[in-house]
Amino acid sequence: MTRAGFAAIIGAPNAGKSTLTNRLVGAKVSIVTRKVQTTRFPVRGVALAGESQIILVDTPGIFTPRRRLDRAMVRSAWGGAEEADAVVHLVDVQAELAVDAGEARGADRKAHEDVETIIEGLRASGRKAILALNKIDGVKRERLLALSARLFETGVYSEVFMISAA
Repeated sequence: MTRAGFAAIIGAPNAGKSTLTNRLVGAKVSIVTRKVQTTRFPVRGVALAGESQIILVDTPGIFTPRRRLDRAMVRSAWGGAEEADAVVHLVDVQAELAVDAGEARGADRKAHEDVETIIEGLRASGRKAILALNKIDGVKRERLLALSARLFETGVYSEVFMISAA
């Protein structure tokens, strides 16, 4: 029996959503660059696992919009999440830990604010998401577990995975 479903990957800009999508699909279906907001509309790729097909939806980054284009991209990202069977919230561990340690620069602080915005959006929608902590390379286990516990306690996640999309 073949099974199929949609999984939307949401997160702050530069959290690694496109990298994860490409890695799971096994081909370059989404552009990857350090430049923020490169993904401007949802990109779909199909990952195969045995008899199952997962249509991955790489969404634009979710952030606090300032311009009309920004608002359209954020709406598009939330729309991809609403239509999906599962939602994966990808979080950049390095940025979150920099904020926790009080060492956050502008980009890390902004990423943290975007994570908080996404958590509030998930809470408001009443949907549970899968938390994927990304960029865990070289991070001590204790710090990862503390961050995982802090985010899981928000009540918007059903599962937690620690990954390195690259």
